[in-house]
Amino acid sequence: MTAMVRAQAIRGYRQLVTELGGSPSRLLRKAGVKASALDQPSAFISFVAMIRLLEQTATELDCPDFGLRLAEHQDIGILGPVAVAMRHSATVGDALACASKYLYVHNPAIGFAVRADRSSGQVRLVFDILADHQPHDAQMVEHGVGITARIVAMLAQGRSHLLGVWLPHSPAAPRALYRRHLVAPVTFGAAEPAALTIARHDLDLPLSDRNQELHDLATNYLDLQFPRHQTSFRTQVRKAIDGLLGTGTCSYGEVADALAIHPRTLQRRLREEGTTFEEMKDEARRDMAERYLSHPEVPLTQVSALLDYSEQSALVRSCRRWFQTTPRVLRAQLATRTPALAAS
Repeated sequence: MTAMVRAQAIRGYRQLVTELGGSPSRLLRKAGVKASALDQPSAFISFVAMIRLLEQTATELDCPDFGLRLAEHQDIGILGPVAVAMRHSATVGDALACASKYLYVHNPAIGFAVRADRSSGQVRLVFDILADHQPHDAQMVEHGVGITARIVAMLAQGRSHLLGVWLPHSPAAPRALYRRHLVAPVTFGAAEPAALTIARHDLDLPLSDRNQELHDLATNYLDLQFPRHQTSFRTQVRKAIDGLLGTGTCSYGEVADALAIHPRTLQRRLREEGTTFEEMKDEARRDMAERYLSHPEVPLTQVSALLDYSEQSALVRSCRRWFQTTPRVLRAQLATRTPALAAS
């Protein structure tokens, strides 16, 4: 099932591409995105098409930091009604919790979570692609990280600063550009989804626009107009599988427990959607294999473990079935598709 996201997600695209000397209409058409959607606040576009648009634009315009630049042309307003609820929350932490709860209204293919680490006094803001994953999505991920950083800065009004950024891919642009855009140390090739860290006490910063009445009106509207159950059951299952793969506990029963349903209910609902748990787990493994194999620094033994294979030979057999080649050959093929990096 292809996730559809609000066209507001690429607000500012035309202006940025024009500034870079490109043709927005041609690039939109090439990626399969209707130009008219950008003029309609309620319009939707395919999430896969959005990933393709950002990657193709970055390549054709020789702008490896395009995702981060696009984020700088945007603000919290791209989140529509979710932005209203966030702006009028009591604290930065309340606003981020609101984003975590309601982001699916803006983009059901993206997950956002706030994870506190009391021992370090820091908080990780985790940005993750949940569905319609593509092996080359660096621009999409960096755009998400960039807009998250901008929203936090806007909410905190300069009282909060990024402590670090983690990206799951290799640098798509010179490292100096990351330092300029994010103003924080950046770690590449992270085994986990993209994340930003801030100080734990920053969550308690009060918001100047706090208004409980407006916040409640906005959240009530979101609850009534966009009930959570509209999120695809298949997407929920895939999210659970992605979260459990690599832990040694990605079983039928564990996924059912994660969704708080009976295993027979999981089986029945997947059958109604024309699939099975085994097929979905295999699909998740395939997507993750392509993601991890695109990073040469991750050993094949670690890739096997991350996919819950007890032996590397199992990874080899699966790659032959999925891609008609071996992991080593696929890794070499993926490497040739990655644009050469400009000198830092």
